[in-house]
Amino acid sequence: MAGGMGAENTQLKENRRLLDDVSELKRAMAKKDEDFLGLPAAWVEKSKADAARVMTATPEATIESFRLLYRKPEAKKMITAIGSYGFKSGQKKDRIASHQILKKRDPEFSETSYGLAPIPEEGQAPPCFLT
Repeated sequence: MAGGMGAENTQLKENRRLLDDVSELKRAMAKKDEDFLGLPAAWVEKSKADAARVMTATPEATIESFRLLYRKPEAKKMITAIGSYGFKSGQKKDRIASHQILKKRDPEFSETSYGLAPIPEEGQAPPCFLT
């Protein structure tokens, strides 16, 4: 019986050592994964022009890049702000052009008589991160 207990203790010690080894390997793998995941971020930070070139190489790549960016809440806000700014800027240019055409056709032209929105005096201010 004493021999059986000694063998059991030896087996328990071996199991404990193996569990410790597995835990250490898991920690090492987690650290390696963490370090590896930082590499692409560091590359993008250092090589923004290259990243932009890759992200806009084809229409498909650009769409996929924006889809990935749009999943992040902060990026979604920025993309929406840029899109709104572009839309509103284009809207002002379109209004100016259409009003000029209507003035040529109708010397009595006014926005209110045609039910059109007036042209804003000032242009749309760009989002703060674009200035």
